[in-house]
Amino acid sequence: MKNIKLMKALTVFSAALVFQFFSATGAQAAACSALTGTNVPTVDGVSGERLCTVTPTSLVFKIYELSLCTAAVTPTTSASDKAALCQTLFSSSTGKDVDLAPGSVFSLDAGLSLVEDTYTHGLLKMNITASMKTEFQFLSSRAADDAGSTSGAFCFSNGTDITENPSAGAGQMSCHASAFSTAANTVNFKMLGNPAAGSNFQMNKELAVPNTIDGVTTNTDLYVLDSDSTLSTGDITYSGSDAVLGSNDRTYILADQSLATDVVISPSTTSLDIQFNVTGSSSIIFDVGGTDMDANTFEGLQFLFSAN
Repeated sequence: MKNIKLMKALTVFSAALVFQFFSATGAQAAACSALTGTNVPTVDGVSGERLCTVTPTSLVFKIYELSLCTAAVTPTTSASDKAALCQTLFSSSTGKDVDLAPGSVFSLDAGLSLVEDTYTHGLLKMNITASMKTEFQFLSSRAADDAGSTSGAFCFSNGTDITENPSAGAGQMSCHASAFSTAANTVNFKMLGNPAAGSNFQMNKELAVPNTIDGVTTNTDLYVLDSDSTLSTGDITYSGSDAVLGSNDRTYILADQSLATDVVISPSTTSLDIQFNVTGSSSIIFDVGGTDMDANTFEGLQFLFSAN
């Protein structure tokens, strides 16, 4: 960074900052690269699924806000309390489509000012709809439960909508013998979690969702918000065991993440490093009772901010 000056209780970064998106190095638990031959993953004890993870080649979210905060923020936090707790790094009323894939950058506004303090949380507000491209070359041929029952070592997202449990023959991954033909799968997060029937509250809010990348664990509170930015409630019914939405007003996801390392802004601060880690953010899911792959889901990301 350059042209940085300090004024009173503010650290002022007069040059534009950028988000940096990267894939961390090191071992990744349940990574697809750990599979040998025609082996499939063992059943995960948490999800009950056979899955392996890769880093997506494209991960696009529409972002409305990114902030650093001195404490957790929820949808019920008043505007005045939020203003006292948080310093906004980026804000847009219409949102900006941002590809979080490794190597991408995204400029923030010039003249960013941060109050000297210790920041413990990152706050991200984004649209419920995202798109993700996933591709991986396995060591041997794999079978996909897609519309064409394709097979091959080159497996990739095929452009379908991501659902929790795709129907037979409607899988979100396809495979080819010699080349990728990757298309972005789309997903929306109108509902979170898999609660018991009638548990409407947890369909709108997940508390302390853990995400571990290279031994670093962060916890994220996730909330589904309506178009007026209030917590979505009261529009879920159940058909058997399946949740059914009665409203299309769900518009945003609010993610409040406890930072793995606090960000301390002091009079000696000269720069702010803003990074998202997307290692293993895409999972490839295999049939629990077989070897075909059928689903492709998003596994979350980490905020990794630091001040120098």
